[in-house]
Amino acid sequence: MALAHYLQNKAVITVSGSHSGIGKTLLAEYILTLVKDFAAIKITIEDFFTAVSFDDASIMVPGKDTFRLKTSGASQVVWVRTPEQHLVETMEQALSVLGSYNGLLIEGNSIATYIEPDLSFFVYGGGIQTMKPSRLYALQKARVIINNIRDEATDHYQADKDLRDFNARATVVSLNLSDKNNVQLFLKDTLKQHVGGMLRHGSAA
Repeated sequence: MALAHYLQNKAVITVSGSHSGIGKTLLAEYILTLVKDFAAIKITIEDFFTAVSFDDASIMVPGKDTFRLKTSGASQVVWVRTPEQHLVETMEQALSVLGSYNGLLIEGNSIATYIEPDLSFFVYGGGIQTMKPSRLYALQKARVIINNIRDEATDHYQADKDLRDFNARATVVSLNLSDKNNVQLFLKDTLKQHVGGMLRHGSAA
């Protein structure tokens, strides 16, 4: 059964990023605090191991990304671990165990190859030239690119230009993801445009 079948009638948001530790889960946390009735799937690409986990013993481990997604407001969290070549069938298995939710946030890069989400975010931290193909593809398909400015002394204007040249249709914005207030103001406006009916009460203000 195709992924599209499982995703029909759901608002789908994806969060990808240029490399590990750039802020994908932090951005996903912010989004989940603003939307209602959303489940979340965390994708981890493994070399050989495949698993679909949704029990509390696997998900609710303090400090893990899955724990952060659940405590940020996800109604249910599923952790997908799989080699990239088995991603589609493993995702189908994960989607089959999800309850009936209006929205789904997926954190991962490789999924961009297989679905057309309602809204796709990409967190950038430099290094277009050295990015893996799956991350380059996710960057190319993203609707919103956040250039995560962690050092205020960094000249981000050239990076913004490079990103717009690489993906002309995307909205490109430079933000420090640690600046929660500014990030949430931006997200509220962006989410209102794309999944307005899914915002929590008070989030659209």
